[in-house]
Amino acid sequence: MNAEDLLDFTLGQLDAPRQREVEEACQSDPELAARADRARRAVHRLLDDGLAVDPPPGLAHRTIAFVSQRRVRGRSILDYVPTQVPFRWADFAVAASIFIAGVLTLMPAVHRSRERMNQAVCVSNLQQLGRSMALYASAHSSYPAPPSHCADADSGLFAALLHDAGVLSDLSVLKCPSNSVRNRRHIDVELQPFEQVVELRKTDPARYERMVSWDYGYNVGYRRPSGRTGPLDALPASLIPVVADQPPLNAHLGVIDHNSPNHGGAGQNVLFSDGAVRWLPNRHISPEDPDLYLNNDQKPEPGLDERDSVILPKNAPFGGYENR
Repeated sequence: MNAEDLLDFTLGQLDAPRQREVEEACQSDPELAARADRARRAVHRLLDDGLAVDPPPGLAHRTIAFVSQRRVRGRSILDYVPTQVPFRWADFAVAASIFIAGVLTLMPAVHRSRERMNQAVCVSNLQQLGRSMALYASAHSSYPAPPSHCADADSGLFAALLHDAGVLSDLSVLKCPSNSVRNRRHIDVELQPFEQVVELRKTDPARYERMVSWDYGYNVGYRRPSGRTGPLDALPASLIPVVADQPPLNAHLGVIDHNSPNHGGAGQNVLFSDGAVRWLPNRHISPEDPDLYLNNDQKPEPGLDERDSVILPKNAPFGGYENR
């Protein structure tokens, strides 16, 4: 019998058949009986050594006081700080490099996505302006133009003429979202009638600038054989630029290789007379009209003929600078 079975026998942990078998073996084997007896006495000594020891005086009170003291103190955040940092600074540098590389890779994609979204909003703005232009032209047979005594008015006031005609109520469509990121001036929500705005330019230039602060230029028309400027006729079948992203400032110097600043110089959205909005990566319209922002004399003035379309900045006069 091994020691494990003998201990189980002593503790009474054997099942009944095995227990009887060991008892019969002890009766027939004096040596086994002696071993079982020694094991029994050893177990009894462990269970009861016969000594009664009293606890030290005041042990219970000291224990309660110790536990209360620990509970009041609590654990600070420093108790949770490991004694050793589980990583090396080299590991941290590698992780930081991976993070920075990921951010640098992601930022251009986010910028391109934002620019595509802004360009789509710009297209929507010009489409709404196109519908306003079509409504105006259906009643006037031409696109907006001032009365003859206001020929020196800024071309940007085409919006005031649309507003007076009741075909343009949402002035927010006059702001290109790509340019609004850098230019956060707000258009006045109340646009005054055309002739009052013309007068405001003389009496309160600062307010005039705040009111006429949109981001699109307008084609005021072209010079007739008489030398006078006349508006574009409403010819929906023609592909004539009517409204577009504002010209760059250097258009006044005759520079032809710079695009509108609205989209970071990448190109410009153009509303044509057929109501469609097209993206142009450069300023070329046709062989007869090589520059969207300059006439065929390389000037930011009305076109020389009906095939010479020019999108003027909002502060250029309808009738040309010589009329101002």
